Amino acid sequence: MNDLERKIIAAIEAKPMASQQELATSLKLSRESVAGYIMRLTRRGAILGKGYILPKHNNILVLGGANVDLTGTSSGTFRPGDSNPGQVGQSAGGVGRNIAENLVRLGNDVSIISVIGNDYRGRYLIEHAREVGLGTEDVIQHPDFATSTYLAMNNERGELVGSIADMAIIDQLTPQMLSDKLTRLQAATSIVVEANIPEQTLAWLGEQNLTAPIIADAVSATKAPRLIPLLPRIDVLKVNRAEALAILGKAEEDTTSPEVLINELIARGVRTVLLSLAEKGVLYGDADKQIPQSVPACDMVSDTGAGDALLAGFVHSAALSDQDDVRVRFAIACAATTLESKDAVAKTLTEVNVSKRFESFIKLTTETV
Repeated sequence: MNDLERKIIAAIEAKPMASQQELATSLKLSRESVAGYIMRLTRRGAILGKGYILPKHNNILVLGGANVDLTGTSSGTFRPGDSNPGQVGQSAGGVGRNIAENLVRLGNDVSIISVIGNDYRGRYLIEHAREVGLGTEDVIQHPDFATSTYLAMNNERGELVGSIADMAIIDQLTPQMLSDKLTRLQAATSIVVEANIPEQTLAWLGEQNLTAPIIADAVSATKAPRLIPLLPRIDVLKVNRAEALAILGKAEEDTTSPEVLINELIARGVRTVLLSLAEKGVLYGDADKQIPQSVPACDMVSDTGAGDALLAGFVHSAALSDQDDVRVRFAIACAATTLESKDAVAKTLTEVNVSKRFESFIKLTTETV
């Protein structure tokens, strides 16, 4: 953005309802010149739509799935193939939506681009988003598909033992449908995507002229390869071992070390990797260094959503510290907070609560595994 464009933006900020002629007079320019600049700034996302609406400075846009989660947890030892007494609950879910809500709860301005059905579950998701403060103005309602539903079964320890995902609607988020949202994507300060999005849409995203950093969640070993066309544009990639192997085209039984996996992902163009090592913690890696970090002691209730909180915590941590080790520990603390919750998104997940609950862990000066 050049000096004149910055002056036009400043004039709009000072008087959002000014006409083009009023802006031209104040800037000592012709109306035609101002109109041309406004048109170019709108195309680049520096101005959003009519009325000279300017994007927020902290404007995170999440592109991903939004589900209704049905979760059953066994009261006693889980018996496969049998009826298990327990509790069943309904909540808002989906990898993208969970990441978005976590970011909102941590204090960020967040909107989501997703697809829902014209049904009661879709209306439930919109109402829930409004309650927590998540922007839904870019959510697309599809007339022919049902809202995504995720059915999870947990054992008595809160560990996932099986699930069914009815997510056909997310495949309707095509490049054609997303092209109408290009201005919003261009205006974002950060873009979070996840591998439930169709591969052609992720590839299209990588072809666009976007200035915001792209943060990606690999979701699963099955879906992780969808991110391959986007790899050179990804600033932060969260994967586990199976997902990393799948992206790199390696067999499940491959014994490549976590350190080498990170190096190979960086060689593909990814700038930063968060490699989840399950109970052993996280291995952070970029072109200059790798940082292993263990998980703090916590009282696990359910592991659903912990990975979503990890990524959201790392995105948020950029505003807290420029030290990568501190950022990783804050992200892990967010995941640990979620492990201690029965919900996929912990209601206690705020910057203050996480910092207080895991204060000694976040401020560690030595790295342990």
